[in-house]
Amino acid sequence: MIRDTRPIPYPDRVVSTRAAIRRLSAARAISVTGSQVAMIALTFHIYEMTNSAVWVSAVFLATFAAMGILTPIGGWLGDSFDRRKVMIISDIGAAAFFAALVFADEPWMLIALAFLATAAEMPFLPASQAAIPNLAADEDLAWANGLVSQAFALGITVGPLIGGVLVGGVGASTAFGINAFSFLVSAALVWSVKGRFQERRAVGAERPPKVRFTEGLRIVWQIRLLRLIVLAEVVAYSVVGWAMVADAPLAKLFDVGAIGFAALISCWGVGMLIGSWGVGRWLGERRIEAKILLIGMLIDGVMIAFMGLSPWFVPILIVSVIGGAASGCVNVSRQTLLQRSVPDHLRSRVFAVAEVTATVSFTLGLAIAGPAIVLIGVRPSYVLSGVVFALGALILIPVLRRPIIQAPSS
Repeated sequence: MIRDTRPIPYPDRVVSTRAAIRRLSAARAISVTGSQVAMIALTFHIYEMTNSAVWVSAVFLATFAAMGILTPIGGWLGDSFDRRKVMIISDIGAAAFFAALVFADEPWMLIALAFLATAAEMPFLPASQAAIPNLAADEDLAWANGLVSQAFALGITVGPLIGGVLVGGVGASTAFGINAFSFLVSAALVWSVKGRFQERRAVGAERPPKVRFTEGLRIVWQIRLLRLIVLAEVVAYSVVGWAMVADAPLAKLFDVGAIGFAALISCWGVGMLIGSWGVGRWLGERRIEAKILLIGMLIDGVMIAFMGLSPWFVPILIVSVIGGAASGCVNVSRQTLLQRSVPDHLRSRVFAVAEVTATVSFTLGLAIAGPAIVLIGVRPSYVLSGVVFALGALILIPVLRRPIIQAPSS
């Protein structure tokens, strides 16, 4: 691939920034819905094949390991090349690997292909996160992040329900095929967005200086706000994966089957949809993202812990909605904080560092999630996950004492 040294060819303003964000959000909603369909199918199918929480843990471990290993490369691609093209190629690659899952019939083959599909997806997220401030005006930034978060929440709400029905009705292969098609639709929608995905430079203007592959890590370490956010997420996500792996055994414990298992994830998604919508519309140009981030993470921790304490299944679904709403607020405030703190030519790299550190912490927890659940039980796994998540949130307290500084443009 040859690096393009010409000025970014996108116009200074798109015809409608909100239309561009809506189209990008639609692409995200469609691909996430398909991914959730495939993940539900993959997780429940492998659990039925093996009846083992260890194999379920391996599913999550493979997908999140791919994220941890390859996200930095995705961040570098997003800062080094046309983000729109990076996102389109990423979608097409993911579609190819998910299509191959249709023909896999052994647990190890399913997990290996899931790893490769996740690897192909990796460049999309940091590129899209970095592009949003260029597609939306600053006063619309919280709204834009809220809409993209709503799209994600819609996907994880509808996707698991569709996946649960498909697994019980027509089988996992159909679910994998639907997911492959969803990525192709996402690629087409991204292609149709004509706004600028990178900061525009005037003809003849100097390019930002070349930076090292690891520059995002240096920026995160130097900026106190970014450093505390990353540290809080590392602690919070260190054992939260135990609760995710415990979802299928919890559904079996309450004898609610594939539909109940899908409902656990979908209720969290409904909450995320509500929280993202509310905070995206309300936040505007208010600079209180740090407070929302801290409070949202605390609520998340409490709700996760309660899921392990409830003797009934219906209250678990209710607190899942509440926890999901807090999670939606967390996502929007986090995105906005990071976007406003980092210049455009480094933004994908910084997003990649934030994602990979949280993912590595999450993946290490997943590596022992299966044996840990067997050892301490399903319910205590939720309680421990929630307590540690809340402790991670407390690391953000110093952020409240200093104002957030707007990043320079270059």
